[in-house]
Order: sequence, then C-alpha cells, then structure tokens
Amino acid sequence: MTDNPSALSENIQMYLVHILRLGAKGEPVPLSQLAAALDVSPISVNQMCRKLQDEGLVTYIPYKGVSINPAGERLAARILRRHRLWEVFLVERLQMKWEDAHKTACRLEHDTPDEVIERLDAFLNRPRFNPQGEPIPTSAGEFASAIVSPLTEMKAGQRGCYVRCTADAATCDFLAAQGMRPGASLQVLAVALDSILVEVNGRRIALDRSVAATLQVEQEQKTEGAH
Repeated sequence: MTDNPSALSENIQMYLVHILRLGAKGEPVPLSQLAAALDVSPISVNQMCRKLQDEGLVTYIPYKGVSINPAGERLAARILRRHRLWEVFLVERLQMKWEDAHKTACRLEHDTPDEVIERLDAFLNRPRFNPQGEPIPTSAGEFASAIVSPLTEMKAGQRGCYVRCTADAATCDFLAAQGMRPGASLQVLAVALDSILVEVNGRRIALDRSVAATLQVEQEQKTEGAH
C-alpha cells in the first residue's frame, strides 16, 4: 500500500478520514454511523471496509464496526493536514467564512501535492490549529498533543496559546474579529471577580467571565531553572 495519500482514490481518502474522525475515542465505528456520515448505503460501506482491511488500513469486526490501523491513520492524518492548512489559508488570507472554506478545502485536500502543502505550511508560519481549533497533523501524519483548559483557570501574568471557542457562533466571530483566533498567543493581564483582561497580538480585550469560560487555552509551561 502506498504511503502517498494522492495515490489513493478520493473515495478511499474520504473513508479513511471519516473513520479517523468518528473513531477518535478509540472505539470501533459502527458501519451505520459511517454510512450516514458518508451518505452511502450500508452495503457499500461493508464492501469498502473489507477492501480497506485487505489493504491493511483498517480492522473490521462484524457486528461491532471498523477501526483504523496505524498505516491508515498516518494516511488519514496527512489528508487532514492538507484540509486544515487550506482552511487556515482560506479563512485567514482570503477572509472566507469557515463554512465555505471547509467545503473548498474538502475539494483541495485530495489533489494537492505534498511539496505544495509544505510550502503552504511555511507560508502560513506553521500553524498548529485550524480556524475551529482542531490540531493540524505534522508532515509525518502525527498529531501534536495539546492539553487545554478554560481561560478562567489562568492567573494574571500567565501566557498561553488560544485553541478554540465553545460559545455560540456570533461570540466566536466577534472574538475572532478582535484577534482571538486559534493559534494566537495571549497573556492574562488581570483577573477580576466577573471579568478577565487579556492581551492578544498587542490588543487588550476585557472578557466577561462567562465568555472566558468558553475559551480553551493551552497554557505555556514554564521551564524550571537550575537551583
């Protein structure tokens, strides 16, 4: 089996990506769930999963579902890398709405050569998250681990990387317009009983505590010096 996602049919690429996404908790993905996500018949899903198992990309367990194997996971992750980097480019550089960028990225992810993706990654300053705060896999198809927590758990003076907003779309859009976008560096300047003052890209933003609780942040880890 090839290690180049572009050598796979678009149909196989879509199966691998959906199995990876739906099986994120490590449990087999029921074929009915996979069929619904892909909008295809259960018979077609059954046939494809058996084919992918023969290729060593997935493990299919009758009556339980399908789970992705390491080889399939690496391929799916590299496809997701293409997709999410295109989302960053389309949203950040072309100012497209995320929904439209997502649909366009679904088309671009299948045929973009690796060398173009690596140039795109460098051009975008190697982002770690897409506009939805989802991690962008490495060129080797690996997901960087990120431990996130609500902004409300941070203290004055602490720094971190903003990952995602779990509030409603209007709130997320407003914060994005203020510079609060996935991957942005921030620092907590002050913490009050009902609000938190942060600095993002040189801009100070006062956040209601209820809003701050919906913001997921990867806190900067301090390196202890020698004693």
